Amino acid sequence: MPKALVINPNTSPEMTAEIEATARQVFQAPWECVVASAPAGPESLESWTDYHLASVAVLPLLEAHPDVDGILLACFGDPGLYPLKESSRVPVVGIAEASMSLALLLGAKFGILAGMRRAVELMDSMVRTYGLETRYAGSVSLEMRVLDFEKARSQTLDALERASRALRARGAEVLLLGCAGLTGFVDELQARVSMPVIDPVEAGCRMLQVVCGSGLQISHIGLYSRPAPQRMNHLARVFSEAMQNVLKKPRP
Repeated sequence: MPKALVINPNTSPEMTAEIEATARQVFQAPWECVVASAPAGPESLESWTDYHLASVAVLPLLEAHPDVDGILLACFGDPGLYPLKESSRVPVVGIAEASMSLALLLGAKFGILAGMRRAVELMDSMVRTYGLETRYAGSVSLEMRVLDFEKARSQTLDALERASRALRARGAEVLLLGCAGLTGFVDELQARVSMPVIDPVEAGCRMLQVVCGSGLQISHIGLYSRPAPQRMNHLARVFSEAMQNVLKKPRP
């Protein structure tokens, strides 16, 4: 029976529950899934600092769940995705890379519905990293903190609709919900706009199923080459004993 590990790299219990609700709709029998949040770190990920802290904080989750067949990183910034792909023995999918890949099949250009204004630059940088600038219509901010989406649901939907129309005016033909915290808004937004709307958590889950079902694995001969052995010095000055053990473990 295949099993997926779904990682929420922030520490918000509410967002973890929202991610789990979507994941369990997709990972039905014969699939199993376990959903885990970062054991420590930021409650929401809205800056480079947040991203880099989270990318380290999730590493113990690989040690805690060694029996899974695939891993989903459920944050739209894909923080720490490359280190996970380097080290994991099973396929790893980020929800941003999955939803952008799916969007390419549905229209000429996609647009991203982001949270705060700061997130627009983060989205722009990520799209450049993935080499998809020519298929990108841009990102528009909702001007909302990600932890407020569910608290102010009506306000969030209105902001999503306004941002969607702005992206359509820029040439977007497909919309991506640019935060795992927006999972669950897709149906209501889809009813308001006549464009395909992709829930990245659902897209990531389905893409992971396809990769695992195909028997494919991450290529470790180039971008995701296994890390070379590395001496780790003075870990106790910064890390807990548990994290020290993770970092000291021989690399695959």
